[in-house]
Amino acid sequence: MPSRDRPPRRPARSPRRREAPDDELAQSQREALSTSDSGTPNSLVVGLDCRSMNLYRFLRVRFPAQPHGAIRGWITDRHVRVNGEEVVDSRPLRFGDVVDIEANVLAKRKPRELGDLVELHRDAAMIAVDKPTGLATAAERSVRQPDLLTMLKRAQTEAHVKLVHRIDKHASGVVVFALGRESKTALTAEFGARRVVKDYLALVSGQVDEAPQVIDAPLTPRRGRVQRMVVLPGHGKPAITLVRALLRFRGYTLVHARPLTGRTHQIRAHLRHLGHSLLGDGVYDGEESLFLSKLKYGYRPPRGETERPLLARLALHAHAIRLRSPADGQDVLIRSPLPKDLRSTIKQLQKTAALRVVDGLDALLDAPIGPPGAVDPFAELMAEALTRLPPPRATS
Repeated sequence: MPSRDRPPRRPARSPRRREAPDDELAQSQREALSTSDSGTPNSLVVGLDCRSMNLYRFLRVRFPAQPHGAIRGWITDRHVRVNGEEVVDSRPLRFGDVVDIEANVLAKRKPRELGDLVELHRDAAMIAVDKPTGLATAAERSVRQPDLLTMLKRAQTEAHVKLVHRIDKHASGVVVFALGRESKTALTAEFGARRVVKDYLALVSGQVDEAPQVIDAPLTPRRGRVQRMVVLPGHGKPAITLVRALLRFRGYTLVHARPLTGRTHQIRAHLRHLGHSLLGDGVYDGEESLFLSKLKYGYRPPRGETERPLLARLALHAHAIRLRSPADGQDVLIRSPLPKDLRSTIKQLQKTAALRVVDGLDALLDAPIGPPGAVDPFAELMAEALTRLPPPRATS
């Protein structure tokens, strides 16, 4: 049979060689087009490498060691200028823009060390610290940022610090860690048996009923968005939160909340389900910021200045925790004072939008629950609500 003529094979091409560029010219071009110092301390000229970023992202890239919350604070606290203009929001940047950061802001906003944290309690078995907002309790998978557990481990090299529970990254307040493996086992058993009492303060929109109430609504992650929890009766995990109104303002309420279970975002999701989103909680449809102009009729910021928010964070604070210490078996009540920004916001609400003026406001904010032996405002509801939950899992 006649053989078919095959097309001639093309000769193999040798790898294309890149011509060596002029090193000096290439280096000068790269330097001219990339972000560089403007010659002034803490001043940067935006290059082509960052021209599509907004201001917040730009500062995060240029200052990777700084916490995200600190960088947001630089912007909202007016420590940053773009082309000489003071900014309070994260605007898009263009090639050639000059970004100036106040000379002393980096000294003020160093990465958090243990010295910046407040120790609330310590004994032979556990340590409790006051977590600032924006700091994760433990390391996050997708973000390399300081976290509370790592900071404590580095500072307490002589002790074995163990994670026992978490609170929301954007919440503030008391967090307890075990000191040693045996203490971790004992504290984990306390949490698992639902013998630990956790009390939160939260600022929410709307008028919450004054009578204490039970929110019994199963929670499950929203499909495609696991960071948001939704109520799904019959399918979600059991979740119960006790709620009562402490102070009611025009359009807002200071709430005392006690979760009986430990679901992700439980208080935020339950209050949203009740129709009262937390201030600063955009994930659950809350107002992201609260401004004085909304509360005080006729208020205008000084000419040439942009109004700064009274509150631009999640209005959730882990105020107190009551548990049995493995050190001596005695009940311990650990309180975290209300942070300055939340306290000042509540006082401003009391001045401008109070439905009822309360004497001794500071005492009310500092002690929504009393010491061991005091009357518990949730005592009756708690006993009944615990019967609705399945038996706690046994811990080995």
